[in-house]
Amino acid sequence: MSDDEQDYGAWRAEQQRRAQAHAFVWAERATAEYGTAVRHEDDARERQQYDSGWQRDRMAESRALGQFHGVRSTEFLKLAEMWARVAQALATGQLP
Repeated sequence: MSDDEQDYGAWRAEQQRRAQAHAFVWAERATAEYGTAVRHEDDARERQQYDSGWQRDRMAESRALGQFHGVRSTEFLKLAEMWARVAQALATGQLP
């Protein structure tokens, strides 16, 4: 095996490790964002039972924040899946 082939193998192994790390970080961020979205939605449901303008405003704000964090969670999950596919492609040698 030539030096170039060995270097490519080491490069690919390092890139696979990095892709796995990216997938893990994005998955953790997606999980955290999802938890935040759930907390905001729970807060909105709790405030829904009160009949004051201030509580309704806070409910609407909590719903909007829940939706915002839900979208972020979905986007972060997509990034985690993309990086997992990259890591898998590097591991199996199925690069484009």
